[in-house]
Amino acid sequence: MRRDTWIPIVAGVALIVTLALLPPERYLGRLLIPIYVHGALVRTGALLFVTGALMALVAIGWGAPWAWKWTRALQVTALISWGAGFVISFYPSYATWGTPIAWSEPRTQMVIRVLVVALLAFGVARWLNEPYITAGASIVVGLAVPLLIWRTGVIRHPIDPIGTSPSARLQMAYLIVLLCTVVIALWGTYRLAEISNR
Repeated sequence: MRRDTWIPIVAGVALIVTLALLPPERYLGRLLIPIYVHGALVRTGALLFVTGALMALVAIGWGAPWAWKWTRALQVTALISWGAGFVISFYPSYATWGTPIAWSEPRTQMVIRVLVVALLAFGVARWLNEPYITAGASIVVGLAVPLLIWRTGVIRHPIDPIGTSPSARLQMAYLIVLLCTVVIALWGTYRLAEISNR
């Protein structure tokens, strides 16, 4: 076993324990658990997209080989996190709105568009295997994601239900869940970048 394997194990255990101890929300009850995981994964994915854009700028500016490897690895983990967050949203969406994918919801449309565009852009970059195209794809997606999140309105999707919650316990629990998903994703990114060295 690798010496750093304890990192995702500890983060995973902390994630499970936090979700298990999560108090039921007044209106959503235990449905809050998949909502927390969905929110944490999407935010982690957004953070990874932006980090990938910054890493691509470092790769272009300094020509550092490690930066190119991290750029490619961040593309993969960002897609996995963003896509997993979308898939996990199916259950709470069905339970609250009666459909697994709320096609009319602007936030849902935005998540799908980012997923499709990122898959195409990163896929083409990987196929062409050209460093500057790879960097360009990361920069475009990484800049677009926060802009889209900021500009996309909502119909039924709450804007920030956790941040506006009066419960400090629920807010703290979400921060722990988010931190755990970020740690696991970054560890996965590190491993992918390390594998590409071989």
